[in-house]
Amino acid sequence: MALKQIKPADGSRAVIGSQETVLLGQPPEVLKGLLIHNISHFDTLVLCDSQKKDGSLLNNLEFPLYFFLFVAKGIEKGRLLNLVGEAEDISRALRILRLTLLGPTKAELDNWGTEEKLKKEWLGASKKLALKNKKNQVREVESFFNFVPFVDDEAKTSHFTIKYLGHDKYQLSYESEASIKINLQEDSEINSPYLM
Repeated sequence: MALKQIKPADGSRAVIGSQETVLLGQPPEVLKGLLIHNISHFDTLVLCDSQKKDGSLLNNLEFPLYFFLFVAKGIEKGRLLNLVGEAEDISRALRILRLTLLGPTKAELDNWGTEEKLKKEWLGASKKLALKNKKNQVREVESFFNFVPFVDDEAKTSHFTIKYLGHDKYQLSYESEASIKINLQEDSEINSPYLM
């Protein structure tokens, strides 16, 4: 079985197997590029080494998560999104995602010296707008993911083995049948994936 590789945006690649799609790198315009290439879902996100390039963040998880939840209907279909990377990078990405999805906690607002009225407004809005489970409880950011940290430079998902080969370089093998090498360093600039 041949793997298909596409470049949805500079700083990213999608590798498509028959039962799983892996997205390496998540620059701001990656979703538009996926839609342009008629990719309606992905199963795995790989956090690349370069966190930013050319003024663009490359491990931007908020919009890929929304895409997984609301376009691909991942949770509705009983799936979790695989998040592959170094354990430290996964932890950092989750902290940022928690802030962007759920807003600051009461302790953080207290620590920042936020006035009481504004604190109540923020916490009330955050709770009202947050994604909730079937029991109407706020879902923790971690509940959307299956964490797959690299161990000895290797991570395994349901169908792929992802080997870390060096800074922004990876080898993806699909069920020991086919493999492909990805080098995100080839993208020296981060440009929009569509014409303005």
